[in-house]
Amino acid sequence: MVQKQGFYKMELSDPSNGTVEEDGLKTQVVKPAYKRRKWGLCCGVCFVVILALGIVAIALSQTIFKFRDPKIALNNVKVQNVSMNLDLASLSTLLSVSVSADVQVDNPNYYDFRYNNSTMVLAYHGSQVGVVELGGGTIRSRKIVDLPAVITVEALKLVLNGLQDLTSGVASLTLNAVIPGRVNLARIYKRHVTAILNCDIDVFIGNQTLKQNTCKQTIKL
Repeated sequence: MVQKQGFYKMELSDPSNGTVEEDGLKTQVVKPAYKRRKWGLCCGVCFVVILALGIVAIALSQTIFKFRDPKIALNNVKVQNVSMNLDLASLSTLLSVSVSADVQVDNPNYYDFRYNNSTMVLAYHGSQVGVVELGGGTIRSRKIVDLPAVITVEALKLVLNGLQDLTSGVASLTLNAVIPGRVNLARIYKRHVTAILNCDIDVFIGNQTLKQNTCKQTIKL
C-alpha cells in the first residue's frame, strides 16, 4: 500500500508585520536579533546626527550669524578755519567755520554691511547749520572704512548764544554722523540698521583749534 505524501502550502500573508499563513493558520515570525540591533543602531545614529546639527546651529547663531551693531567713530577732526564777527546792522553774530573729519565705520559682522544716503551734520546749539553727503557703499565682513568729509559754513547769522560765544572766544558745535544701511547674508538674512554718532566739540576761535568732548553712538533698528 502506497501512502500519498501531502504537500502543505505556506504563504506569506503580510511581510510587513512578519506573519505567515500555513493551511489557514497565521504564525508570528520573530525577526532575528541582529536585525533588531541594526534598527536600534540606525535610530541611534540618526539621533546623534540630529543632535549634532542642532548644536552646530546654536553655535553658528551665537557666533557667525549673530548680529553685532556697526561702530562709528570720528577721527582726525580739524578746524580748517573759523571766525565770528558782530554784525552791527542786525545785532547778530556771523559765524564762518570749516570742519573736516574722517567718519570711521567698523563692520564687526561676518556678512556685508551696505549703507546709503549717509550724512554728517554740523549743529550749533541744537540748530543744524551745515550738512555734507557721505554717499553709499558696501563694507565687507569684519572690515573698517574711513569716510572723509568737510563741512563749511559761511557767514551764518547766530541770533542766540552768538554774542556770548564771541566774547568767550569758544564756539560750541556738534557733529552728527548718520549711517543708514542693512546687513545681508547670502540674500537670506537681512536686517536694516541706522547708526548715529553725536560728538560735541568746542572750537577756539583765537588759535583755530578744537577740543572734542563726548561722543555718543545710538543704533536704530
